[in-house]
Amino acid sequence: MARIVLAAIATPGHVFPICSIARHLIEQGHDVTIFSGSLFRQQSEALGASFVAFDSRVDVDYRYLEKNFPERGQHPPGNAQTSFALKQFFAGPIPVLYPQLQQLVADTDLLIVDNTFYAVLPLLQKPAHERIPVMVIGVSPLLLSSRDAIFWGARIPPELLPADLKREQLVDDETQELIAQVREAFDTALAAVNAPSLTQDHNDVILKQSDRFLQLATQSFEFPRDDLPETVDFIGALKVDVQDDKKELEWPDESLPLILVTQGTLANVDFNQLMIPALRALANLPVRVLAVTAGRPAEMLGESIPDNARVVEYLNFEYWLPRSAIFITNGGYGSLNAAIRHGVPMVVAGTGDGKLEAVARVIWARCGISLNTDTPSEQQLCQAVTRILSSPEWHQQAQKLKADYAAHNALESITFHVNELLAQSV
Repeated sequence: MARIVLAAIATPGHVFPICSIARHLIEQGHDVTIFSGSLFRQQSEALGASFVAFDSRVDVDYRYLEKNFPERGQHPPGNAQTSFALKQFFAGPIPVLYPQLQQLVADTDLLIVDNTFYAVLPLLQKPAHERIPVMVIGVSPLLLSSRDAIFWGARIPPELLPADLKREQLVDDETQELIAQVREAFDTALAAVNAPSLTQDHNDVILKQSDRFLQLATQSFEFPRDDLPETVDFIGALKVDVQDDKKELEWPDESLPLILVTQGTLANVDFNQLMIPALRALANLPVRVLAVTAGRPAEMLGESIPDNARVVEYLNFEYWLPRSAIFITNGGYGSLNAAIRHGVPMVVAGTGDGKLEAVARVIWARCGISLNTDTPSEQQLCQAVTRILSSPEWHQQAQKLKADYAAHNALESITFHVNELLAQSV
């Protein structure tokens, strides 16, 4: 039995995969501790794991980001909003979280973190023989300063990049300034814990310096790169037990295609961005609509619900996605992976909170339509849904990706790599 610490940024898309892995490791007899926001204590302890909450100074409830970071709304979606999040939400807590992490791993055999848990940076800056093994779980698009892909600039699929086009030509001066600000924020945070400044991008340290980097996707949903480290493994999505949702939802004509709509768990403060336009756009189409508010009161929709729509606060996606013809979302990576795993084509409307990277994969993999905005019009949504319903190619491509995902077993791969790292550290 090994002592394993798992750490994750305190949002559902990061904690839920870590909890699934924790459950698996506990079933294998390991002593597991989860390190995350206090909001996830009950869920973690229900698995049989020990739990350590983030220090209260940085223990932020993701449901009220606009309250904790009021300036966030002043930044437009895209690189500016991503830069703000990296500086405030990701780099800022490092001086508080790293000392906690040091205490946790002092008597631990293995550390597993999600790829945006940047409090691990000071640890990864140490030589491997001076620290415990670190495994990173990729819960976002794979982020690497690669000659084959551009991060921060234009999200262009690698095969469309001319060979003579340099990175500098795709990253404008304004974006370069944002990159510099992010680097400065990380360096300031690292200096506070007596760690050296970065000599490469923060994401490159996470990917290149970790002992294993396990991406929760397959290469069919990620840009090909010739310069990936050998420590990177694409293991597919985590499978979830399918149970009846127990919700008594009915429509007059159950034979009509079902359209599933969500704004996710973070960018769901204003339903005028996606949810309300989608309900209106689909109201007169021969479809059934199921909208999920992710915990926000349905009353926030502020108007009568169309006859063909049903609205719920929570939903068992594993039950409803296989029954859906199209998934409309604002581009959270976990939800995109879930749709792919079930072979459901997507309509994606998201540019904020790092979603540009996720949406770029949807376009590249040809498994959905991007509307290239956070606030699509009713016409855009109607046209995208109609286009997918009338063209079998979208469903066929989604089924190809589903088959590729089905050929992978993420938990088996994690077990293999955990055992290998533990054996090497003896």
